[in-house]
Amino acid sequence: MPSKIFLVGMPGCGKSTVGKVLAEQLAYRFLDLDTLIEEQEGLTVPQVFEQRGQTYFREAEAKALRQVANRTENLVLATGGGAPCFCGNMAFMVSQGFPIYLSLSPEKLVARLTAQDLQARPLLRDKSPAELLRYLSDTVSQREKFYLQAAGVVPAGEGSVPEVAQKITQFLRTS
Repeated sequence: MPSKIFLVGMPGCGKSTVGKVLAEQLAYRFLDLDTLIEEQEGLTVPQVFEQRGQTYFREAEAKALRQVANRTENLVLATGGGAPCFCGNMAFMVSQGFPIYLSLSPEKLVARLTAQDLQARPLLRDKSPAELLRYLSDTVSQREKFYLQAAGVVPAGEGSVPEVAQKITQFLRTS
């Protein structure tokens, strides 16, 4: 089993939810990249975006990712949706561990994202349902070239959270 498992995919695909269950199944530590950035910056992710801008946020994200990779413990890391697409992060994750893409259609993403989720995610905030679907569709098509560099793709919408985590475990064991 790889010592570092990186979960990548769009906001709302279940990286954190599945990641916690996967880490428990594997007896690994679970970490969330956004939480690490918030600890590193002393601000919430929306505050970093608002006060310092997206470019600064992406650099802080890359820094936090590289610090995680230096840890010696076995871990599952839920990355931010855009993390693989900036600062060479996807190539870095491929070189340091085992990235898994949790795929989910834009329609299912819209159905999963609550009003609270939308307000907590600066790039999704204040969009109507139609605008949100269009934005997510466009974003998936832009980001998938990075996501598909992952070592594996697991459909996030097929089965319960423990079943999705189990599919990842089975994939890891056969790879």
